[in-house]
Amino acid sequence: MKKYFTISFIALICYLFLTVISNANAQDSEDKRYIRVPLEIKNNQVIYRINDYSPSLVSSVSRINLSYMRSKNAMGAGYSVAVVDTGVDASHPFLGGRVVYEACFTFQRSCPNNSNTMTGSGAAKPVHWHGTHVAGIIAGNSPNVFGVASAANIVAVNIFEKSGISYEDSLIQSLEHVLSVKSTYNIVAVNLSLGTSRVWLNYCDDVVPQLTDVIKRLTAANVAVVAAAGNSFSHGMSNPACINSVVGVAASYSTNDTITDFSNISRYTAFAAPGYQILSSTNEGSGYKTSSGTSMAAPHVAGAFAAYFSLNSKLTVAERVANLQTNCPKAYDDPTNLQVCRLDFTYIASGQTAPVAPTTTTTTTLPVSTTTTVVGTVPTTTTTVVYNTQVGKPRLTRLSYSIRNKSLIVVYADVLYGKQNLSGYRLVCNEGSAYDVPLSGFVGSQTHEIGSFSHSAKSCYLQSIGFSGSVLSATVSLSVNRS
Repeated sequence: MKKYFTISFIALICYLFLTVISNANAQDSEDKRYIRVPLEIKNNQVIYRINDYSPSLVSSVSRINLSYMRSKNAMGAGYSVAVVDTGVDASHPFLGGRVVYEACFTFQRSCPNNSNTMTGSGAAKPVHWHGTHVAGIIAGNSPNVFGVASAANIVAVNIFEKSGISYEDSLIQSLEHVLSVKSTYNIVAVNLSLGTSRVWLNYCDDVVPQLTDVIKRLTAANVAVVAAAGNSFSHGMSNPACINSVVGVAASYSTNDTITDFSNISRYTAFAAPGYQILSSTNEGSGYKTSSGTSMAAPHVAGAFAAYFSLNSKLTVAERVANLQTNCPKAYDDPTNLQVCRLDFTYIASGQTAPVAPTTTTTTTLPVSTTTTVVGTVPTTTTTVVYNTQVGKPRLTRLSYSIRNKSLIVVYADVLYGKQNLSGYRLVCNEGSAYDVPLSGFVGSQTHEIGSFSHSAKSCYLQSIGFSGSVLSATVSLSVNRS
């Protein structure tokens, strides 16, 4: 059984990971290289990128020009989006009674009826607020705040155990079920705000063939499968976003077209959408919560398909993607120098259409992974691989070597996300020397002195180290300044 890892919420970044066996013909990811982005210093702390402080769906739906669709009453009425997640609070007032169907597929008898399968009212009782938050972004509606397709229905499917993990078979079974009830509930999109901690630069169709197969059949049935690109600060996308038939989504800010630093991205990412500090519903007391991540960006796009069906019901998934990508504003990712279409309704609301671009499939040989973190030792005879949560990269600011003191001053910015998963840092230099660097108790610019530093070292980079001693992430190499 292949185990999908749990939800982990670190700072404001919403991590929802699934774990898969890594036996595919695919190419591993690369760390995003932060070499062209200037550092901003404020109150003696390094701020990597100017952040957007608009924690609301109001600003995110404004950014995608949803007003064009609402002016045409294209708000998804009569169509459903399947939210395969941690369950949805069907009673939340933001969803207005529009959760029309519920199902549950687990492996450890975690459904409300204490079995592995349940359908009907109450089946998708949430085990976490994440799924309710996602559903609100898609179809929430209130006088002052609303989702992308505020008249659409929600088909809620829980695939997560009470312990907080999920299994690959549960995801596949849930998608097969969504396909079987597609016509009954007029499902036009599936939202998967989940993904592996490992990422791929190219397509990953062979990683889980059964998953790829059901996604292709959903797409052929004119159901768009939308997935989060992942939050591991990487060049590449997680699975299932890296599957050829999936609409992969990166996260951007709500007031500018910049890809967030935590968001994964590749040349196959279909869209960027707002995913930073998004306010939406939560099952915690029928309230609301602000969260960030590609988990929040993907439902903007899933909701867009429902709204688009209200405007024009006679297009295929490929045609809708092509139209949304035509004349689209571009969201930029400075570290990778990539750009991707940012979700925007302006072009399609005008009634224009565009030719569908041909699709290609790329297959490469899988090299040894350098970005996957495995907890403990995994025997080669098992089919279960367990991954740790993803973390941010520390940022190396300056290396200053004192010839007189034979010591090195290291100036670095501590990680913002996932610090609880780190035991410390390690400075690795070009001639092979390595030095321990402490983990501080706060985020911001840190200074550490290394005595008896190697006089032959010319450049070094900083690694973040997990409790098992594994390397979780690393900075770009920086030259040693000597004085």
